[in-house]
Amino acid sequence: MDTIHDEGWVKLHRKSINSQAFQSEGLWKVWTWCLLKANHEDRWVPVKTGKGTTEVFVRRGQFIFGRKTASKALKMDESTVYKRMRKLENIGNCNTQSNTHYSIVTILNYDVYQGSGKDEVTGKVTPKEHPSNTNKNDKNEKNFIGRSQKETDPGVKEFLNYWGETFQKETGQPYVFNFGKEGKLIKDLLQVHSLEALQEMTRAFFKDEQCKRRGLTVGIFFQEINRLFGLKAMSPLEQAKREIRG
Repeated sequence: MDTIHDEGWVKLHRKSINSQAFQSEGLWKVWTWCLLKANHEDRWVPVKTGKGTTEVFVRRGQFIFGRKTASKALKMDESTVYKRMRKLENIGNCNTQSNTHYSIVTILNYDVYQGSGKDEVTGKVTPKEHPSNTNKNDKNEKNFIGRSQKETDPGVKEFLNYWGETFQKETGQPYVFNFGKEGKLIKDLLQVHSLEALQEMTRAFFKDEQCKRRGLTVGIFFQEINRLFGLKAMSPLEQAKREIRG
């Protein structure tokens, strides 16, 4: 059972009755399931990858999708789920990014459907709404994040959050972390450099052509960090000469 999504609520506008998804009972069921599954805030999600488990940064309006899990939840065979998800993509309701381990579904225009989420965060209660129903999902997700933070050094967690956001911004894809190995590398770097300095070097890393050729991973970042700090200390002319020689 997915306890993260067992509580809380989503908004459903009356104009949905005129939508293309509503015209098909099966498609409507899949679409509303997607809305219920989507995060209402950014968070880290544990995902099984082969024999291990990693954590994936999933943004507001996104969720981890697996055809077998969806088939079981929706009581539909996998091929039907696949066809209906493709239909939702074709009519512009969502899109899906996949790799060898998992898929991330993004609800397009999520804030149009669900609003900015500011009322839920501030705890405002709409007329006729019982206060005890407000922000249940928010509380549940905060508890989830708290458990994750206990497992990882706060400085490491903050850096990896920043890394995941930067990677997705630069590549359009979520970053698959190896928290054990990569967390240790960042912990070692934080013994020498400040969090702010590492974040600055992260921005430089994603713009650096040599790093792009080698691969945009935390491991390569660890190997390149001294060179990146060296480049920072050089004048722009010296940097250009070095790049030409390289």
